[in-house]
Amino acid sequence: MASDQKVALLDHIIVLVPHAELRDPPKSLTDNFNITNGGKHADGKTENKLIVFQDGTYIELISFINDLPENRADHWWGSKPYGIVDWAFTNKINYESNYEALISRLADAQGGSSGAYSYAPPRLGGRIRPDGVELEWAVTFPTNKDGKDTETTRPSNLPFYCHDITPRENRVNGEIEHPCGAVGIREVLALVDDVKIGSFDSLIRAAVNSDIEERSTSSGVSVGTPHGAPSVISLVPPTTDVEEEEARLHKFVLKELKFDYGSSDVSAGITFSYPFPA
Repeated sequence: MASDQKVALLDHIIVLVPHAELRDPPKSLTDNFNITNGGKHADGKTENKLIVFQDGTYIELISFINDLPENRADHWWGSKPYGIVDWAFTNKINYESNYEALISRLADAQGGSSGAYSYAPPRLGGRIRPDGVELEWAVTFPTNKDGKDTETTRPSNLPFYCHDITPRENRVNGEIEHPCGAVGIREVLALVDDVKIGSFDSLIRAAVNSDIEERSTSSGVSVGTPHGAPSVISLVPPTTDVEEEEARLHKFVLKELKFDYGSSDVSAGITFSYPFPA
């Protein structure tokens, strides 16, 4: 399918943390970021806090309430370990039109509709902010098929989409000035198995509708942000034995965020990864 819509916009990054860590974030976070209370999700299983940036992106710190196993059961992040677990995009078209264009681009990228990767139809979700404001959205999740041609767990190498039904500014709401000076997410780094970099690059490029390449020492997919400078998704091969094993086991792991500091020197800024520094 031709690229008849603009490149997608990086919406937010999801970081799963223990419930105690969500309730009382470590000093390494509170010293560098202003953290906004998010609220409980509609399913009653999770709650979150947000780190919101001037470019309209945000980091979502999320936990299963009281770390109860029953809250993890049947949840799309229920089997995930703590860390950066997912990434979301949005765009300016409605979620139904986006879904149709998305599955068409993924099929084209795989040479036809029989490809292993696709997206499930949008599903509705929401949460209630601490001030009582109710939020509603539609999310569109990637799928992968196993050898029996049945949908299995969501693949981590493709982002999901989040489209607001209520106004986006109600969902992406919070303090955007931070002590560390970050104004946006400049780069998302993912550790990728060497043999998968080429194919994952093509799939991500189709998923976010980006034909723009930004390459240095790694593969990069240029994307937009809601209000700021573009961002890039960088696929990085392993460089140590530990990374080699991690990439071999998981194929694709979201590892680190780098920030935009406006006119400031980015080399002097902090980065974001998990576990958080003490």
